[in-house]
Amino acid sequence: MITGREISGNMSIDKLKIAGVVILYHPGKDLTGNINSYLYFIDHLFVIDNSENRNLSMLDTVINSEKVSYHFNDSNLGIASALNLGIERALSAGYSYILTMDQDSSFEDDSLEKLISVISNDISIGIYSPIHKNKFLTNPPQSNTREEVSDVMTSGNILNLSVVNKIGKFADEYFIDYVDIEYCLRLRKNGYKILRINNSILNHNEANLSRRVFFGKTVYPPNHSALRWYYKIRNFHYLMQEYSNDFPEYFIVEKKNMTNNILKVLIFEKNKIDKVKMMIKGYMDYRKKITGRMPD
Repeated sequence: MITGREISGNMSIDKLKIAGVVILYHPGKDLTGNINSYLYFIDHLFVIDNSENRNLSMLDTVINSEKVSYHFNDSNLGIASALNLGIERALSAGYSYILTMDQDSSFEDDSLEKLISVISNDISIGIYSPIHKNKFLTNPPQSNTREEVSDVMTSGNILNLSVVNKIGKFADEYFIDYVDIEYCLRLRKNGYKILRINNSILNHNEANLSRRVFFGKTVYPPNHSALRWYYKIRNFHYLMQEYSNDFPEYFIVEKKNMTNNILKVLIFEKNKIDKVKMMIKGYMDYRKKITGRMPD
């Protein structure tokens, strides 16, 4: 744990000025434990609540801290808008970086310290990311080194707010799925890098992964809800429309990944009919140029 004012990188904590934002939506009982895995290492945490009811009682052990601010949206504004609220508050308060967190994510041991320690004066780096570790460790790091990557999930990332000022905040029109990927591709299109620190580990409950064996091969169905499939299909097509000319090789791979995940739904998952219906609706709403929250 950090005990002084200096970290093992190029900058001091005082110079870094790191805020954090965590987005709530009907959080579970592990919320405060997750928050406590990173609260010590940042200067202030903005809690943005997208739930229909306030979750103040779940935050009893942290909400009274001077380091924590709570904002209740009174409805689900989507992940992009909620993240942007946190970013706006961090910028107004003069912070240089912001840690973006999901409610169900936590850092292992000194992983956030390791992530902070690599922050440098390199203005070309837009995101510093940990390894995202799900319960099956389906994406293990190949080494303990740092490496430039094409995209990362939002949770556990440290965003350079000077870069956010230049390329803009998260895309509200995406509402939820592909919000993170769109931002990563926009960063890269504008010449910025995403640096992943492979010895910094974030426990992240990605989707509702299960493990199955199919013809001797282990596969991991994501078990997304039907509603999530609406956003995934719709927003994936918006993403391709916007960035496929800039990153053609990336989308060759992502189309295969999307096809494989749809096959997993059809072979392994429950509520197949509902999910397929929402996939079709998502595509039709893309054709209709509908963005933001799914219309009632």
